[in-house]
Amino acid sequence: MGAYFRFFERRTERQFAADATRGVIAPTIAAIGIPRSDDVVTDRRQLVPPLGLREYWYPVLPAWRVPKKRPLYWRMLGEELSLFRDRDGSIAAVGDVCPHRGGSMSRGSCFFPGTISCPYHGATFDASGECKAFLPEGPDSKMVGNLHIKTYPTRTLRGYVFVWMGAGEPEPIEHDVPPEFFEVGTPATILLTTYTYWQCNWILAIENQNDSHNGFYAHRNSLMQLTKRRGRARSPLGPRSKLLLDRALIPLMMNQTYYKDETGAEPYQLHYPEVGAFPVGQWRRWVWALFAPWYRLLNSAARASYASSEEWGESPGSSLWHLPSMVRVNFGQFAYTRAAVPVTENISRIVYFHHRPRAKTAIGRFFQVVWYYAYFNWWLHYNFSSQDGAIASPCRYWTEENLAPTDSHLVLLRKLITERSRDVLKRGNKPGTAVQTPGAEEKFYQEQRRLGIDVENSLEEAAAVIDTGVDKGSVVFGIPTR
Repeated sequence: MGAYFRFFERRTERQFAADATRGVIAPTIAAIGIPRSDDVVTDRRQLVPPLGLREYWYPVLPAWRVPKKRPLYWRMLGEELSLFRDRDGSIAAVGDVCPHRGGSMSRGSCFFPGTISCPYHGATFDASGECKAFLPEGPDSKMVGNLHIKTYPTRTLRGYVFVWMGAGEPEPIEHDVPPEFFEVGTPATILLTTYTYWQCNWILAIENQNDSHNGFYAHRNSLMQLTKRRGRARSPLGPRSKLLLDRALIPLMMNQTYYKDETGAEPYQLHYPEVGAFPVGQWRRWVWALFAPWYRLLNSAARASYASSEEWGESPGSSLWHLPSMVRVNFGQFAYTRAAVPVTENISRIVYFHHRPRAKTAIGRFFQVVWYYAYFNWWLHYNFSSQDGAIASPCRYWTEENLAPTDSHLVLLRKLITERSRDVLKRGNKPGTAVQTPGAEEKFYQEQRRLGIDVENSLEEAAAVIDTGVDKGSVVFGIPTR
């Protein structure tokens, strides 16, 4: 019922506000990671920032959530923000800590249009962070013009607020936000959103995307998989990956024919010599047989092929990561975007954006919205996607790994974050100089070479990949398909 009544999400946000920092002792950010020296890193995960990449735009919340006459407390990337409305009704964001004596701005008031006043001594700031009044000292207060509060640049696109969390001037927001948010005039797509929380670090909330487990294994009991087999085919071979603009990493849909027979069919069950057949039992096939006619009818009625840019999944079946923390899938009839926004080291706000071609009539658009909120939102974002959260939350991310050949795309994602993200480049770090080849990665490369798999072992190679759109299967690697 969480898809409809939002009890869990509201309770979590109330807890954030109740846990807002206070008192004499400043909060400490726990050192997450395997112990290391200052000059040698042997596990790339040690360089992944626990509270996320900062030099990027992040989704915050729908603009309607911010009241008109009072501020709203919000938390992300380990920072506490206070959101309020500027004179023109747009959303402004400042730090929640008053620079005078540490009062909580979100517990204050918006007495005057476009301003926020601290509840402790009435320090009143505008959206630019300048003190415009210091109420207890009267109009002649010397604090006016000499007191400044931290500000966060914001943009509201199609009713959703985004915030720049980095230092200095923001990068163009078009580099970090899906293209549907910039449609001019009458939008070509509808936009529907929701969000929830996963009890895990942000990196765990995105690393699971494009894993070999997705669809067939982890989601085998979801309604989506029970009514149609979707996702990557089973294969012991990792996909090739393509890098675009140092922002988007696209695992190519390859090696999908490994277990298929000469007719192109893949057995429902595979026999594992040491344990037996899996999936266990045949009941899922009976469920699919029951639903197959209904889905064939739906697919015949919905022929649209969703199109986007290559950076955001240009064709049906495309699946990718996009910095700072998004995953994106082109499902053919719609685009699925999931952003993992760090809140604390072990809580991530999972924001879902749903785009599909906008119906031409008002009644058509009405039924699109009804379909989303009555069924689709639960079906995809809660019944299906929340299974990822349940799997990721108990993971021991900082323990020793033994990567498999199917983790080839994951190795490149970690390299992208730790070598070419804006955070790394703006600090002036030379890509790769701080990282010795981690043991798990080296084992992975050795296994790839043993299998004869020609995948990208560096970002330079991934940036040079040309996607032919052809599933080369196992022919490239000289490995039999059965």
